[in-house]
Amino acid sequence: MEETMKNSVLVVDDEKANILALTHILSPKFNIYASKDGQDAIEIAHEYIPDIILLDVLMPGMDGYAVIEALKSSKATRKIPVIFITGLCSAEDEKKGLNLGAADYINKPFNPAIVELRVRNQVRSINQMRELLAKELSEKSSRAKSEFLSRMSHEMRTPMNAIIGMTHLARNTGDLNKKDEYLEKTDNASRDLLRLIDSVLDITEIENDKLTLDCVEFNFKAALRVLTDTIDAEISAKHQSVTVDLASSIPDTLIGDQKRLLQVIAALLSNAVKFTPEQGSIKLNAFVSKIEDGTLTLQIEVIDNGIGISKDQQDKLFTLFEQADGGIDRKFEGAGAGLYIAKTIAAMMNGDVFVESEPGMGSRFIFTAEVKTPDTDLLNNEPLSFKGKTVLLADDVEINREIVAAMLEDTHLAIECATNGREAFDMYASDPDKYDIIIMDINMPEMDGVEATRNIRELKALQRQKIPIIALTANVLPDEIAGYIEAGMDGYIGKPVDLDKLVSLMIKHIK
Repeated sequence: MEETMKNSVLVVDDEKANILALTHILSPKFNIYASKDGQDAIEIAHEYIPDIILLDVLMPGMDGYAVIEALKSSKATRKIPVIFITGLCSAEDEKKGLNLGAADYINKPFNPAIVELRVRNQVRSINQMRELLAKELSEKSSRAKSEFLSRMSHEMRTPMNAIIGMTHLARNTGDLNKKDEYLEKTDNASRDLLRLIDSVLDITEIENDKLTLDCVEFNFKAALRVLTDTIDAEISAKHQSVTVDLASSIPDTLIGDQKRLLQVIAALLSNAVKFTPEQGSIKLNAFVSKIEDGTLTLQIEVIDNGIGISKDQQDKLFTLFEQADGGIDRKFEGAGAGLYIAKTIAAMMNGDVFVESEPGMGSRFIFTAEVKTPDTDLLNNEPLSFKGKTVLLADDVEINREIVAAMLEDTHLAIECATNGREAFDMYASDPDKYDIIIMDINMPEMDGVEATRNIRELKALQRQKIPIIALTANVLPDEIAGYIEAGMDGYIGKPVDLDKLVSLMIKHIK
């Protein structure tokens, strides 16, 4: 890399004549930025990251010493070489500048040849360092690719050998039970090989910027059940226990790329099974962490009590061609591509994949992704009719309160929340005329929704008006619903909440 490739120089001096002189000397070979103010120079340095800075020492307001201290304290600018330009010639001044991190000095008045040589020497050093770093990165990438291809070759040969061997045994045995056993092993090996081939194709698409996402309606909960069923054999073989906790706030139907979403979850589950010892436990949690304008942010967590991962190894997990425990003879097999692909897919879904772990303490992988809900325009039922109305929303689960509140945001309702039945009763009893409707979860601590409703109805027996109370419940069996109505509720909405149904109920009951 030569200086003729136009490295950039930031010139900072409060005298316009000095800026013009330095620009005249350097502009034939360098791109020049200029500033007459210390604070402005710091902002320019952060925005453009020049290769070198020529900085006047004596300036009004923020002098050169203060500027270089600010530059060296920032991670973005600390490595930019700074050459002081000054009329101060004492050894004490020069020592002060060098202690603050100055790379060199240029004295005034300027000698054009000296200016050009001092700048060129600094820039040459920078360019040589960049060339060396680029070479090292290239060599490291090449080695990593070679190791990855070696691992992938090994991984592919393993199921291929099983397919060939089991097919041969099945063809030559007359024992039907044995034949079935061999064919089942052939089928499992074929699926393993297909997953490896899919990984290679995914990597090729990612590297060529051709990986795309589909957008279709799908039943997330049903699809997740199918996915967990497919890894039952791996789980059973290691006598592990897997629990799945799906929040009721997740709608049955979502819009997004089902295949890619499940691919990421499968990669996290497969990793957990692989790195968790026999009789270990794995848990999958899924819930809605955010909802906005018909877009849900799903958060899926896979937690295991396996071997754990050190901090320095965690950085390698999501890097292509690398693994935390690289090498073909490592204890745990794998090509090291699954988590890289997973992180790429998550980013395309406006989410992320990351890990929290310590050696010997297990791991917690977190995957977030944005998906759509089928009904993005659900508020066509005269939402303005709720203007000036107030709803009391009682639910002990914070995320449930946030979801319902977010759903109702465009209805112009004022929303106040209670975390249990007793709190809801106390809030209502303290100001009965404040609220126009109550949405009451059934299962809550301290006082459940049914008891809170009975207490409110007893309170209202002394008054003339009756406030509508809507049950929020996962139990929609006839006997359960009859109990809610008997307690004094006016209707119910099942979980996960359907906004159309909720708005319809509210329109029916709010006066």
